[in-house]
Amino acid sequence: MRLTEPIEVMYLTLMIRWENTAPPDGKQGLLDDEPERNTQISRMVYLLRKIAAGAEEKIYNTLSTFSSRNDGESYISMNHSWMEDPRELGAGWYFEGCTSLVQKQNILQALSKLGLSGTFVNCADDFVAGKGIQKYFPTEEENDIILVRIKELEDKK
Repeated sequence: MRLTEPIEVMYLTLMIRWENTAPPDGKQGLLDDEPERNTQISRMVYLLRKIAAGAEEKIYNTLSTFSSRNDGESYISMNHSWMEDPRELGAGWYFEGCTSLVQKQNILQALSKLGLSGTFVNCADDFVAGKGIQKYFPTEEENDIILVRIKELEDKK
């Protein structure tokens, strides 16, 4: 139930940073010195931007494929002309902010198609829903295993 993949722990750290510094749920405040309202939509956009950083085309294209609507459009798309509340993700991609929590959860389920674990998908879902995510941090023992994995990856370079 805890994250043990290094990249997922990094994403968790960024989500915890939001959790610790964002205004209370539904309130306006500053995040990274920018005005932001802490909502499901803003948490979703924040998370998607972090996951896609440096690989926007691949990530958003995959998520777009798995977030299709009945009318042929997608909740993550480069075509935002139909969207009621387009939220810019970057690299020409947009997220339709006018979505229910269930629709957001369906998009988050597609994170597994990117190779992220089921545990991470659950963590992302809790984050977007505004639930605490501290429980996903690895234990000290798991941290030691993660460090060994990172060292092995570095040694292979």
